[in-house]
Amino acid sequence: MVVSKKSPSEKIKEDYAAARSLIEREIISTEQPESEIDLTTAVELSAQLLGEYVNLDWEHRGAILSLGSRIQSYANDKSRSRPLNIMMQAEPGSGKSHFIKCLANTRRFRGEVAAVTFNMAGMQGVEDLTQPLDAVRNLKVLDKTPILFLDEVDSDPQKYALLLPLLWDGELHVGHRDLKTGKVVIILAASGRSIDQAMKNAKSMQKVEAPDGTKLVDLLSRINGGEFSIPELDAVKEGRDRRTDKVCIAISLLKQRYGDSLDMVPWCLLRFIALTKFRYGVRSITHLIELLPAPDLEKPGLIVDKLPFQNVEKLKASSLAYHLISDDGPAAVMEHWKDSIEHKQVLVRIAKRDDDEIPF
Repeated sequence: MVVSKKSPSEKIKEDYAAARSLIEREIISTEQPESEIDLTTAVELSAQLLGEYVNLDWEHRGAILSLGSRIQSYANDKSRSRPLNIMMQAEPGSGKSHFIKCLANTRRFRGEVAAVTFNMAGMQGVEDLTQPLDAVRNLKVLDKTPILFLDEVDSDPQKYALLLPLLWDGELHVGHRDLKTGKVVIILAASGRSIDQAMKNAKSMQKVEAPDGTKLVDLLSRINGGEFSIPELDAVKEGRDRRTDKVCIAISLLKQRYGDSLDMVPWCLLRFIALTKFRYGVRSITHLIELLPAPDLEKPGLIVDKLPFQNVEKLKASSLAYHLISDDGPAAVMEHWKDSIEHKQVLVRIAKRDDDEIPF
């Protein structure tokens, strides 16, 4: 009998599916958790591709690999001189800047790519682009391919026109200076719906006008590197549940907060984060974790008692109220928390250990 051997891609796809299933079964679906749950393998796998930008969503992983390939192909193609322009769509607080940093640091680029970030929301005039463009030019001197990440590019549609020469020629005139970037990857990030709708309209191949007389359609015509999106963290459909990534994100943030020695976390905290809708995605989850006090090494599960969930009034008066979303109001959030905290002594293993101590 001939046994077919699985390809590496088939094996890792199976591993991703198994990791997601484990988190769904042990954190999201169950209301009666086991005394101890081991997510070590799933946690390690989620960080395999981009380190601290953790992910187990197979579709998102494919999009990340595709984006990396486009950037690498552009960097290696000596015949290309115009910028490679990519449009990113993502919800506010989804960790766009963090993603770009982790992408630039990925092993596939071997230190030959570096990122420069500029937030367009604070831009007053074209001269504000001088600093990020100088940083891009400095990277060129170091023989690196720069990624210029322009966040919140849709914050002021009237500024689209300022970007047109940069996107086309890699050149910008600022006062008496002529800033030339040469080869550069420019990623424009938008969180609103206007650009997404304009892209759909333009792809109809019918004549369309930019809204409010802006240069949006002209700007979109310069997107020569394709599109990329960070899917919503609460996206759930057949064969896909991004809430598993919320669990991995929470664990990654906890490890950043408490250090690499962290190997156990309360089940109730992970479950609450997985099932709760956060207004600003990763940023809001980060805010919740920053409200946690220093760990109690003797009773790690008790750390969650310090969160502002004693009653509805306490929750509404806390800064956390700005970060949570519930169609049924704060009382429903409280009820969900009470259901989760009943099992606050149940711990989840997230890292291997060398002894029997259980630090939090």
